[in-house]
Amino acid sequence: MIDFSGTLLQWSKLHGRTGLPWQNQKDPYKVWLSEIMLQQTQVATVKERYIEFIQVFPTVRDLARASQDQVMALWAGLGYYTRARNLHACAKMLEEQFDGQFPESAASLVSLPGIGMSTAAAIASFCFGERISILDANVKRLLARFLGVEEDVKKALVHHELWQKAQTLVPRKKEDMPAYTQALMDFGATVCTPKSPKCSNCVFQTSCTAFAQSKVSMIPLQVKKVKNKIVQSEMLFILANQQVLFELRPAKGIWGGLWSLPESSWVEAIEAPSKPLQLSIRDFQGLPVDLLELSYKNAKLLAPRRHVFTHRTLYFQIRIVKLSEKFDLNTNHYQWVNISECEHLGLPTPIRQWVNDYLLS
Repeated sequence: MIDFSGTLLQWSKLHGRTGLPWQNQKDPYKVWLSEIMLQQTQVATVKERYIEFIQVFPTVRDLARASQDQVMALWAGLGYYTRARNLHACAKMLEEQFDGQFPESAASLVSLPGIGMSTAAAIASFCFGERISILDANVKRLLARFLGVEEDVKKALVHHELWQKAQTLVPRKKEDMPAYTQALMDFGATVCTPKSPKCSNCVFQTSCTAFAQSKVSMIPLQVKKVKNKIVQSEMLFILANQQVLFELRPAKGIWGGLWSLPESSWVEAIEAPSKPLQLSIRDFQGLPVDLLELSYKNAKLLAPRRHVFTHRTLYFQIRIVKLSEKFDLNTNHYQWVNISECEHLGLPTPIRQWVNDYLLS
């Protein structure tokens, strides 16, 4: 049987990735931040945003003492906003219950908000030398091919079995754990890739079950994705005295915890909509109907814009409602913001793009 960890460590010395800003870190805060950012987000995107985040919040205490609005504004554009809320909640817990220090074992780390077992293992192995394997998507793919696992790796039982096997492959010496963990990440990202893996240059070629059985392209099992839904909505750009009205999105759901333009409910469509929704101001909850009804009817409705999410496509139209003066708000779910200060607000990417376009027009 091949020495899996030794072979991987040797490969890493010659071919491992370099130059990533979170590499060779012993600071658990920086490892944790990079792990959370890299979930569902490409490395190229994370590199720049990671550096920016560290500059604004250089320590876990800085992050814990920030407001949620500050955190969400800095996270805007990275998507999956539950990560940002959990990041903030975790920092606050570390500050309040652990004196700003990270627990040193994966078993303790996994009890913190937003830290799953693989992230806990990454922090513990990188920073504290714990002999525990990560099992992110890259490692699942690598092990499934290496072992010839033809079942759906997302199934709980298969996932559990892979984790047990991964744990038997870690190096004997704890001092090798940081390099080994990084090597696992690098190998899955650069050699044993989802599409067009570099099997001809693979150090595990002679031991890889999937390669021996000509099943590399079939492993891991690809479960058919559900077709994206198409939805349609209308948003209001309410402008009064150079101030814009923004609405706080619910914590759960799309763009959770971000500020956005007041929006109607999403309506499902079979295909890209060709007609605007037939709405009135009453379709926008929490807004004063009597004050806005006439302005709404006379407002200009712009052409639809398209934004693609992971599981749905949104077509939204913005209606520009101009008022002579702003109205009072009786809820903290809305706020008036000076149009020149919108860039400091945590806005969804398509809304920020539209506001920027409006300012430049």
